[in-house]
Amino acid sequence: MIDVRTLLILVAVADALAAAILWAGAGRRLKRGVAGWIASLFCRAAACAVLAMGPVPQATAFALSGALLSLSITLQGAALLSYDSRQLPAWVHSAMVAAVAVPFSLVGNDAPSGVLFGGVVFGTLLMVLAAITYQLRANPGSIARGVLFATFAAGSAAFYFRGLGVVLALDPLQAFIFPTALQSAMFVAAAASAITGTFGFMLLQKERADREALHMATMDPLTGAYNRSTFHEIAEREISRARRAGQPLSIIMVDIDHFRPVNESFGVHAGDELLQKIAALIRTALRKEDMLVRYGGEEFLVMLPEVPGPGAVVVAGRIRKAVEAEPLVVSGKSVALTVSVGVSARLDEGPESIESLLARADQALALAKQRGRNRVVALSLGRSIAA
Repeated sequence: MIDVRTLLILVAVADALAAAILWAGAGRRLKRGVAGWIASLFCRAAACAVLAMGPVPQATAFALSGALLSLSITLQGAALLSYDSRQLPAWVHSAMVAAVAVPFSLVGNDAPSGVLFGGVVFGTLLMVLAAITYQLRANPGSIARGVLFATFAAGSAAFYFRGLGVVLALDPLQAFIFPTALQSAMFVAAAASAITGTFGFMLLQKERADREALHMATMDPLTGAYNRSTFHEIAEREISRARRAGQPLSIIMVDIDHFRPVNESFGVHAGDELLQKIAALIRTALRKEDMLVRYGGEEFLVMLPEVPGPGAVVVAGRIRKAVEAEPLVVSGKSVALTVSVGVSARLDEGPESIESLLARADQALALAKQRGRNRVVALSLGRSIAA
C-alpha cells in the first residue's frame, strides 16, 4: 500500500518544479503551447495540494480540486492544439470548470457518486487529449507523440478503473485513504502518467526544434528553396545514382535580368519580395521531385532528376514565359522582370561530374545574356541550342 497524501504531495512538487524549469528555460519564447502547458502544471499542482491538505478530503476540497484538475487538462489540450497551430476556444476552460465543480458540489459528502463522477469525467478528458495527440502533425514515427498518447491513454484507464471500481468498494473514502494493492497501483499509474506527460511534451518541443534547425541549415530562409551547400550534397548522390542507373539528369540555371537596378530603385525589402515571387513562379513549372536552389543573390538553380536535355529545355521555357507573363507588384508598383536561363544535361559518354554539368549550365546562361537576355540556351555535347 501507499500513502495517497504523500503521493499527491510528490506530484504537486514535481509539477511545480517542472513548470518553473519550463518557464525559466523558455524565457520569452512562451509559444507553441509552452505557456499553456506551464499553466496546466501549476493548476494540477494546486489540485493535488488541495486534496493533500487534510487527512480526510471534504466535499469542498473535492470540488475545488476537481475544478483545478479539469482546468489543467483543458489547458494541456489548448497547448497541444497551439503546438499544431490550432486554437481551443477560451470558453471551453470555464465551461469544463463549471461542469466539474458544480456536480462535485451537489454530490456533497456522497463519496461513491463523487468518485464515480470524477473517474468517468477525468478519464474521458484524458482520452480526448490522447485523440488530440494522435492527430498532431509531427515527424513520422515521432517518439514524443507516442509517449504522450500512451501517457494520456494510461491516465484515462487509471481514472476509469478508479471511478468504476467504486461500485465494488464498501467504503470509497476509506479506499482513498487506505487503498488496496490494486488501488495503489492505479494511483501510482495516474501519478506516473501525469509526470511522464510533461517529459513527452518537452520531447515534442525538442523534436520540432531539431526539425526547424535542420530546415534552417538546408533551406534559404527568404525563398524557401534549398541553399547552395545542401544542393552540392544532394547533387553528388543524384549524379552517382544517375550514372549507375544510366538515367538522364539535367541542370537549369536561372538569373533575373537587370535585377540590381530594380533592387536599388525599389529598396532591399521590395527586392526580397520579388525574389520570393520569382521562386514561387519557378515552382509552378516543376515536379515534386525536382530540386529548386537559391544559388546566388538573384540566381536560382533547378536540378531535374530523370529528365533529358530536351525535356529540361521545355521546363526552362515554361519558367521563362511564366516570369515574363506574370505582373509582379511590389509596394503598389508594377515591375516587369524577365529571366535568362541556361540548361545542361548529363552526357552519356565518359565520366560526368556535377561540376561539369554546372560549368556547361553557367556557359549556357552567359550565352543567353550575350544574346539579349530573356531567353533559354542549352549546351549539350558542345553545341548550343537557343529556345
